[in-house]
Amino acid sequence: MWLIRKLIRVRVCQHAIASCLIILTFVLLSYVFQEDETEKNFKVNLQQQAGEAKRQQEIKMQQITKAVPIMPAYDIEAKCGNKSPCQRGQFAYHVRTGHKNKEKPYMCLDGKELMTPETMSRGLNIVRIQDPTHMQKITTQTFDLYDEDSSRLEAFLGSIGDGQLIIVVSFDDAAYQLSDAARKVFMNNFYSQHVYRLNYRGQWAFMGQKGMPLQGDIEKVNPFAPAPGVEWGDQLEIQGCIHIKEHQKRKPVVIQSGSLCDVKEECDYNSIPIHVESGEYHAGRKTLPRVCVNGELVLGNRRIGKEDPAKRGLNFVVFNPIDEVVVKIGRFDTYESPSDDREAAAFLQTVQDGHLVIGTVFDEATNQLSFETKGVLKNLGSTQIFALDYREMWVFIGQKGIDGATPYEKIGNKLPTSWGAKVDIQDCIPKQIEGTNSKVAASRKKKKFCEEYDGYPELCTEENLLLPVFPKPLDDISLQSNPAYSTPIVVIPGTDLRALERCLASLIDVPGIRPSNVMVMLEGSFAEPNDLVSLYGFRVDFIKSSANYQKTLINGIERSLTAFPGNEYIIILEEYVEVTPDFLHYFSQTLPLLNKDNTILTISAWNQNGFEHTSGDQHLLYRTEDFPGFGWVLRRKFYTGEIFNKNTGCCSVPTWRGWLLDDNMRKGRHSIVPDVSRVKRIKKDGFYEEKSFLDAYLANRKTSSGYLTEPNEVYKLVADEYDKELDRLVSGSTAMMESELSICLHGASLILQHEPDKGHLYAVYYQQDTLDDTVMLRKLATCFGLFVHNESHIRGVYKGLLRFTRDGNQYMLIGTQSPFYTTAQSQGNKVLPVIGNKSHYILRR
Repeated sequence: MWLIRKLIRVRVCQHAIASCLIILTFVLLSYVFQEDETEKNFKVNLQQQAGEAKRQQEIKMQQITKAVPIMPAYDIEAKCGNKSPCQRGQFAYHVRTGHKNKEKPYMCLDGKELMTPETMSRGLNIVRIQDPTHMQKITTQTFDLYDEDSSRLEAFLGSIGDGQLIIVVSFDDAAYQLSDAARKVFMNNFYSQHVYRLNYRGQWAFMGQKGMPLQGDIEKVNPFAPAPGVEWGDQLEIQGCIHIKEHQKRKPVVIQSGSLCDVKEECDYNSIPIHVESGEYHAGRKTLPRVCVNGELVLGNRRIGKEDPAKRGLNFVVFNPIDEVVVKIGRFDTYESPSDDREAAAFLQTVQDGHLVIGTVFDEATNQLSFETKGVLKNLGSTQIFALDYREMWVFIGQKGIDGATPYEKIGNKLPTSWGAKVDIQDCIPKQIEGTNSKVAASRKKKKFCEEYDGYPELCTEENLLLPVFPKPLDDISLQSNPAYSTPIVVIPGTDLRALERCLASLIDVPGIRPSNVMVMLEGSFAEPNDLVSLYGFRVDFIKSSANYQKTLINGIERSLTAFPGNEYIIILEEYVEVTPDFLHYFSQTLPLLNKDNTILTISAWNQNGFEHTSGDQHLLYRTEDFPGFGWVLRRKFYTGEIFNKNTGCCSVPTWRGWLLDDNMRKGRHSIVPDVSRVKRIKKDGFYEEKSFLDAYLANRKTSSGYLTEPNEVYKLVADEYDKELDRLVSGSTAMMESELSICLHGASLILQHEPDKGHLYAVYYQQDTLDDTVMLRKLATCFGLFVHNESHIRGVYKGLLRFTRDGNQYMLIGTQSPFYTTAQSQGNKVLPVIGNKSHYILRR
């Protein structure tokens, strides 16, 4: 009964629960149908938030998936002799040139040998693959470029379609009749970097795809330079895995007609649409320059992405034509900032080979624009940058590695508004710009100077006006970091501007000269000398004017120490001086001596005995007790410590009259001089107090003529080493005939009866009472044609020994009080009397 009642209760509860659920469902449904619009929106928002959270979760999962490296699939085995298998989608290759004229080349691609030795010939062996992505339609050709010209090769290369692959390998000789036209096709259409380096019997291996640059070890060349016992270039090979893309034609850039990025025609795959325009000043309003590449504005009058607008001075865009991307953009205020000029040069020097450089100007770019920066632009193909004048406009498209001048350059000449006219270039620019033979533009500043000032006959000839003014590049790259090329050069010219012009013209002609290192000290700020110096791009500073050149020289020296406070050494050029082309080569070898030997007062580029008949060895150097002057190195510590404000009486006369002759001032220190001078002293016109002395002193001078002449065995100039070297030379010297000197000492001409060949060493010993006794030395110096003038001191002496060269032989005049006479005495030399005087000379027997 209890159980029945329990079951009844359960059943009743079940019905009750069911009834409650029905009622609750009804209520809920009623509520849903009655909810207002606000609550509906709330529900929609909840759904949207849930969807966004789900989407963010999916993005996170994708990023996590990307972060996990996926190992590429590889071929089962290595092919073509490679050490490792290639990734799927890549092809193994191995290309080896021939060896001399015996071993034939080898070409393998995707495990297949493409040509057998029997099918190869002398010259170029080429495999053409018309469907490289599937390695189908493979044909071969050989071109014997030793016996036949390149016409058949040129036709073959012209028949190759876009995207097709070629593999090229040389055997024996492939360069003898390889034409420039064929080389250009390899370079422009297949992106060869080294075909122009291939020489007679050189070796070359190359893979290229027309219109699509390949990546990897795809080209090597051995240019080959003939040498004794070597007849062919060394064998070489290229090897690896390569991914070959399917060729796709350039998609036309959709540009609104008439916009900045518009070009006149649709560019092909081998060129880039570029539009560059300069800034402009018109009706009181300045417009910034703009650059558009591939239909995209990359530099303009507003901020573009992270790139600031163009600014005053030079603006550059560097573009990689292979990957078709902008590499970097630079803006340099070369109107106001010398540091910006240096940064511009550094920016351009770091451009990689093959990259395009797009340049444009805004407002003014020449005020601080140095010859160094112009020289870098010249190497990129510019010819007009040297002619760019104040506030003129300029646009330029060049390329690192260009052979010659770019055809894409314009200058906007000045308008009546005083700013240059706006210029632009709008064209399809080849990915490989072909250089022209255009010469560097002449400086219009030079023409203007010659129209305004008279009296410069050498500068202002019709021929010279057509020549540009720019420094010569360094001819020996190993000297780039040599301190001589960064040592300041200070010109202290006096008042003769014609002589100054000759000095500046000789300096700009020195290979490796840096105009920013050259400073000209002018006496007062006057237009003509300022304009003259600016023609050459050298710096200017001003000193007090003086009627006495010695005061001018001292003022210039002291000002130079202030102008270059961080330099211990400064090269001084005095008035009426020109330099030879190897001027800095000479100092590149000798300047380090100053750091090694404190007994060296200065290094001079002038030999006081350097006449045509008493000098001639461009590799020979001497130590002397003179201070020769004209062109010499100033030691800061010596001048500031011993000369400046010391009232020593050192420098009251011209250097060529003799500075520091008193050993109390010289303190046993010496100068280094060359046998052949590296400076020329220009003769002064008119009448003046020292005319007779200088006429004799400067007559029949010999100066160096070579660019690469430099001293040998410079280490022997250090004090102890030099004395040892002189002892060695004295010991090895040869006697002269007594009769030769006797005739001359009695007033007749010197007649030397030496062997006809050169390179001998002769010694003459003269009697001395003291080391300062030069009575007999003056007679001997006169006999040999050295400089002797009235009571002036004898030049070139070192411890009683005087060295010089004559007719290719070297001579030493040695006094009996000289320490080097001891060496001669020990070898049995005898003293012979000189007729007519108590003085004697001694001949080494």
